[in-house]
Amino acid sequence: MSSYLCRILTVGLTLLSITLCCTTVVAQRPDIAIQHIKVILDKQPTRIEQSFSDQLITNLKLLGKNFNVEASQVEDKTSNNKNVLIVTVGSKALAKATRVYRDTPILATLISPIEYEFITSERQTNQVSAIFHQAPVMRQMLLFKELYPTGRRIGVLLSPQERNKIEILKNIAFKLNLILEYEIVTEPESFSKALIRVINRSDALIATNSRSIYNRSTIKSILLTLYRHNKFLLGADKNFIKPGSVATTYTSMQQLLDETTDIVSLFFQRNKTLPKPSFSKRFSVDFNEDVARSLNLEVKPSAHYTDVIQATELNFGNSEVYE
Repeated sequence: MSSYLCRILTVGLTLLSITLCCTTVVAQRPDIAIQHIKVILDKQPTRIEQSFSDQLITNLKLLGKNFNVEASQVEDKTSNNKNVLIVTVGSKALAKATRVYRDTPILATLISPIEYEFITSERQTNQVSAIFHQAPVMRQMLLFKELYPTGRRIGVLLSPQERNKIEILKNIAFKLNLILEYEIVTEPESFSKALIRVINRSDALIATNSRSIYNRSTIKSILLTLYRHNKFLLGADKNFIKPGSVATTYTSMQQLLDETTDIVSLFFQRNKTLPKPSFSKRFSVDFNEDVARSLNLEVKPSAHYTDVIQATELNFGNSEVYE
């Protein structure tokens, strides 16, 4: 056998040996751990909750084959499974889940900050978190600054249950070089007088999510009174735009779905740690251009407002955005 042929055989055997070695190593790799996720709904969910849950499950299943995602209702018996992430949809689902899943991580969606605080007040743990789709008042204040640069006084009407938010809102306004004017609406009979008082001291009004103040029977009166004083309302969400609110920031259901999916994915990447409760970082800005035109307000492209607001929120950090 020639030396040339020997060299070829030697190289071939070496490559075969390497291939077999690599094959053995691959065969001995342990299986990738399965990540378990339960999406919890109330037994009688609203249409929005059901739709959100269905789409969320679809999104989560796209994370990969190692994610086991299931739709579920809250079990009757308590569970201490730490190897699963619970994602609740709606306030009723969270209320039941916190009673049943004592030591299990829970991420709440489609819930307001007030509902979240009330439900979790008895469960002091960092294993429960939430992502809020409502617009935080700070974000609305930032929109006001960009929309009406010469204005400084922001008015809010608050319910008695929101009294504990006054100092927080004052501090946020102060840091934004604004002045907070407020009135507490203690009873329906005092509503009109409280509205006039706060309008007289403010450049514009920011609506909250308080249904006792902002509802079908009051919104028309609020808007007409503001217009008579040549002032405007920043709505609490997109539903305020059509009736006559000049502008609002809002998080769409698609934006909430995408951010929830990202949080779940990061949870399993970061030693199963949930972030602090916070408002959604993804949002859009909407305007009623007819109302803006009637008030001689110059409206820039929506992207301008989202860019400016997001940059400011990053400087403040989540602790300042959450009120």
